[in-house]
Amino acid sequence: MAGETEKYLDQHPFRIWDQNSWTERDSLIDTRFHESDVVFTPLIGAGMTMPKGIAWADYWYPGAEIVKSHVNHETIGREQRYLTPLYIDSRQKRVRARYHWAAKAQYSEIDEMVTRWGGDSDQFINRVLEDQLADQIVGITEKVARDGFLDQCTHKFMYDGNPFTLATYDFSNLSTTNAYAFNVKYLEDIALRMSYRSENSMKKWGNYASPVPGGNFRDSVLIMTTTGVYDAIWQSEEQDWMVDLRQLQDDRIINGGRVQYRNMVIQDTGHAMVLWNAGNVSKTVGVTQVINWGDGAPDPDAGTVTRGVWLAGQSSTDVTHYVQCSAFSASEFTVGDWVSLHTTITAEYGITDGCDPLHGKTLLLEIATVDATNNRLSFVEPITESYLDAMTDASAGAFGQIYAYVTKAQHVHPVIAVASRECLQFVKRNHTDGSFIRFNRPTDNDADLPSIHRVVADWFGEVNPWNLDNYEVWFVAGRFGVHRAITY
Repeated sequence: MAGETEKYLDQHPFRIWDQNSWTERDSLIDTRFHESDVVFTPLIGAGMTMPKGIAWADYWYPGAEIVKSHVNHETIGREQRYLTPLYIDSRQKRVRARYHWAAKAQYSEIDEMVTRWGGDSDQFINRVLEDQLADQIVGITEKVARDGFLDQCTHKFMYDGNPFTLATYDFSNLSTTNAYAFNVKYLEDIALRMSYRSENSMKKWGNYASPVPGGNFRDSVLIMTTTGVYDAIWQSEEQDWMVDLRQLQDDRIINGGRVQYRNMVIQDTGHAMVLWNAGNVSKTVGVTQVINWGDGAPDPDAGTVTRGVWLAGQSSTDVTHYVQCSAFSASEFTVGDWVSLHTTITAEYGITDGCDPLHGKTLLLEIATVDATNNRLSFVEPITESYLDAMTDASAGAFGQIYAYVTKAQHVHPVIAVASRECLQFVKRNHTDGSFIRFNRPTDNDADLPSIHRVVADWFGEVNPWNLDNYEVWFVAGRFGVHRAITY
């Protein structure tokens, strides 16, 4: 039986590739076609480094301040000679840095993608994979930052202004109609609440013009929305706020990406914020067979063409061109549905056996073909994660032993109102060489026949709460459509 070292070093991502009718120019252009949008990372403070010697589970206390005395304006006796002295106290913030992330690019110097394009050199494929490694690092940090905004938030609200309350007012209360969309009039409620909360966080009361003291709130507050929410706002011609825009001479569109309402900017930050398939579930099935790298897309040699253009994935015998599922009917999945492939279920948002949209192995996939007779689904693109570990299903579906779930559900759209930067802090731990993100290129010299090249990046840290009073998150329905009519 292969040892642990061989188990990892003998993996070659290109071994199954047999669709090599590319030109070098195509490959060079396509290496960076899927770069991540960076939205959340710049909003999080990143200037703290955990001192050496603090254990993984221990806290570091970098933020301390005086708690001022309350003002007592009661009169005293006219003959009184002694007073009780002022009492002051203190408070401090604490942070931790417990988590570890990594990404690796790996190839063999005899892989076809190396010899085809590299000749006697592996520089081409090395550059391709290192570009992808850089994208992975950006993508990981951005998702960690996004998850931090959602996980750490203490001021959460639903579409109509009611506080998010598990089992009382949660994702299960959302529905797919315009009534559950975001109403920009609630921005004034956000400003009012922040004016009260600022007394605790900023030591001053806010006011209408500047709910968070110290800055021009109404010119600097950022309302981040998904494209679906932004589109719903844009389509709301009948609502009173559109009349307000004209009467107040606010800018309806700035550079095509922002709406300004009473000097508060609503920005379309794209689809990366969407909590895909996190709402009320239409259908969940269990994946009953393992998923390997490259599985899941239609066979390009069978003449099945994605979008009428793309021959997606590979056709080698190592590839399975579908995902085998538990039973479903022909009406429960449709070509063009966006579903989630995931390994965890959660009730954290009020959905029984709901999809966990923030888990690292939750993938968003678009259905390419539906085979209800054999209970198989294929997707527009091959699956680039492997799902090899069997698990006993813990859901009410009772699928038995499975390897993942496929869930079709309502998409939930967050609206994040940020009044200042550094509502959260990312605290990092440096490596022993002083670096934060460490790049390592281990050699394969211990092997009898060395041929494996690896580039590995890893880093430690954690997103911590810092000024939580300065932002809110709302959960609403947003407009969605790919191939069919636009719906919520």
